[in-house]
Amino acid sequence: MAFVHPRSRVRWTLVGLVFVVVVYSLRSHHGVSSEPPTAAELTLVATSFNHDYQVNDVAPVWDRFDASSRAVVARARYLQWHRECPAAPGSATTLSVRRLAHGWWVVNYDISGVTLHDYWHQEHGRWRFSLLRSNPSSVALYSSSFAAFARATGCNAG
Repeated sequence: MAFVHPRSRVRWTLVGLVFVVVVYSLRSHHGVSSEPPTAAELTLVATSFNHDYQVNDVAPVWDRFDASSRAVVARARYLQWHRECPAAPGSATTLSVRRLAHGWWVVNYDISGVTLHDYWHQEHGRWRFSLLRSNPSSVALYSSSFAAFARATGCNAG
């Protein structure tokens, strides 16, 4: 058996580890940053979004907000208010997804026999929800006090 210098083993081990880390980083970065702009992908995203809201897992809901919606309500405020006044909208069923003009899409869904419409578009390769287009009345609500939010949502915490 040929003698291999310990420094050589360490060097090649490090080269191998760096290679694995770089490949893993590139793969995971690509997967996180890119979602296809298709109706099928938006259906998956919107269905997950509505489920998270329904079960009051609102952190991933806020994380899907587009930039203009994030400007309306800070993440910490959104999470706190929904933790103190959890929503109980009922189960949502995605009915359809349709492309509109200028990169906008509408997702139609049903909650307890009522059809609602959410507006989505892509920002930086990811699907983003527009609170301003989907629920303009909530913009004023999130700009108000917690007591006003609680009253408007039927919560007893305010």
